[in-house]
Amino acid sequence: MTDFITNYMRYHPVRTQRGLEVLTGLVPWSFILFLFMGSYFLPETVAYAVIGFNIYWLYRSLTMSANAVSGYLNIQATQKTDWLEKLKSNPETKNVWGKYYHVVLICNVKEKLETLRRTLDSLAKQTLPKENLVVVLAMEAREEEAKEKSAILTKEYRGRFGMLVTTYHPLTPGETIGKHSNEAYAAKEAKKILVDQKKIPIENITITTSDADSVFPNQYFALLAYKFLTVPDRYYKFFQAPQFPFNNIDKVTAPVRIAELASGISQISGLKKYTKRYFVVSTYSTSLVLLDKVGYWDVDAIPEDWHINLKAYFALQGKVDVVPLFLVVSIDAAQSTTAWKTIVNRYKQVQRQAWGATDVPYVIKQFFLHPEIPFWDKMTKITFVFESHLLWSVNWFILTIGANIPTFLNQNFARTSLGFNLSRMSALILTLCLVGLLTIIVINTLLDPGKQQKAKALLHPFTYLPWVWMPIAGFFLNALPGLESQTRLMLGRYIEYRVTEKV
Repeated sequence: MTDFITNYMRYHPVRTQRGLEVLTGLVPWSFILFLFMGSYFLPETVAYAVIGFNIYWLYRSLTMSANAVSGYLNIQATQKTDWLEKLKSNPETKNVWGKYYHVVLICNVKEKLETLRRTLDSLAKQTLPKENLVVVLAMEAREEEAKEKSAILTKEYRGRFGMLVTTYHPLTPGETIGKHSNEAYAAKEAKKILVDQKKIPIENITITTSDADSVFPNQYFALLAYKFLTVPDRYYKFFQAPQFPFNNIDKVTAPVRIAELASGISQISGLKKYTKRYFVVSTYSTSLVLLDKVGYWDVDAIPEDWHINLKAYFALQGKVDVVPLFLVVSIDAAQSTTAWKTIVNRYKQVQRQAWGATDVPYVIKQFFLHPEIPFWDKMTKITFVFESHLLWSVNWFILTIGANIPTFLNQNFARTSLGFNLSRMSALILTLCLVGLLTIIVINTLLDPGKQQKAKALLHPFTYLPWVWMPIAGFFLNALPGLESQTRLMLGRYIEYRVTEKV
């Protein structure tokens, strides 16, 4: 059976791709419709499914809390360590670390100079010597002001890095607009300069792909250098730091704020719990060797971060995993000129992120096309992709209204013992999940550099008050944009890359 599926996928790639895209959108819609239609025809089945999912969500909340607390303690310990000194004193690294170069790709289009300066300033303040940093301003050739901005920044930051170069990405046939095609071009240009022209060994180069708004902690590259030189199989690793929207979090409206903050805690927990299952997001690092082996980022894959992780995993026989860097990278929350525009901006950003559901067809195909990777190892990856994307648009419906639908639509079931107690059991289980919410609030407060008086902030009611928006924000800023992306994929109405507005 497996051979039949594999051969079919090889000989009918277009038909297979389209069928899997339809399936990806059909699964969440089937769950949602089952809640409503099943409540009328099979209310007991729906009730037990809702209770089972609530228990699963409680398990996720408790494990997330435990891992987030542990991750927070790791961050505190990492911040107190002098990583440059460790590089200089460790017998494994002290004689070689200076021979390694760390390339930073700042992919940008139509970004304000102030935003780019903030990122460049954070790089200029690194404890790692400037000679080991190579900064690439990855511009888009189609941007009219790109050359002017490059000239200004090159003049301002001359001499502050080992090298500061600019690339101008020309969009070519077969490419789609976005960070993915830009960073692929910039990385190849960096290889030409450093490896082909300057004859630096490709094994001695790391690549960090950065969003234009990323602000790096001053020990990021010293920590990266240390981890890169000391972990086994360094050329099969991605390196990821958790990212929090601390650059402007106090300036955005409450629904957007809570949606953004929950994401950062999820990253800490994921990095602490999973390295084999975890996927890199947004700003991350890896070796140039890995990128060169797998053919860099796909120039037509908009959700590039998860996709490069999966591409490398399958291309390198499942040897790839993620090494956590427990330092916080500060980023911008989606923001616009008004509260409503900010909400719309966040919606569009989540919609683009949810377009990562395109990785579901990809991972299913690769699952069958790579029999050399152990079955259960592949299952770890595919399960995480399914869990993350296919539940993205479903969990709100189950958790928020799932316990009320059967009794509302089926009055006969409402009069049974199970129907009478369903909402009560669900409420009890979900109340216990508040442990996870409390963890999110406390750790965000402790990590936020803008809150100087941590204890006072934790006792202030306004720290907790915005979170009453969570059910509404969860629908409009998570479930709905996710469902729209999956529906567009099912219908073949593909989205285009859109730069998230920052103010």
